[in-house]
Amino acid sequence: MTSSELFNVLKGLASEARVDPQLEASIFIELGDPDPAQWHGRISGGALLLAEEAPPRPDLTVSASSDTAVGLFEKKINPMTALMTGKIKVRGDVAKIMLLKDLLSKKN
Repeated sequence: MTSSELFNVLKGLASEARVDPQLEASIFIELGDPDPAQWHGRISGGALLLAEEAPPRPDLTVSASSDTAVGLFEKKINPMTALMTGKIKVRGDVAKIMLLKDLLSKKN
């Protein structure tokens, strides 16, 4: 699966996600080699929106290789292990990562 294919799957999941209207977050997802990509996840007004761009001021930045991102999505890589071994790097409000994990795990 390529970064582009993963983005399209996640965008579909995001459009179906139902979010507490009180939640607000801006999450920047930065994927590195071998298939780099930049995505912006925005939780606002009870919806999760995903776009192929970098946000101006994200609450949270998550960085990983594109292979790691695909492995996480396909549940071939344990998220906690990837975080502890440095395959995923997180900067900013780390509590926001749980929002994203909870939203996406309901669909996948």
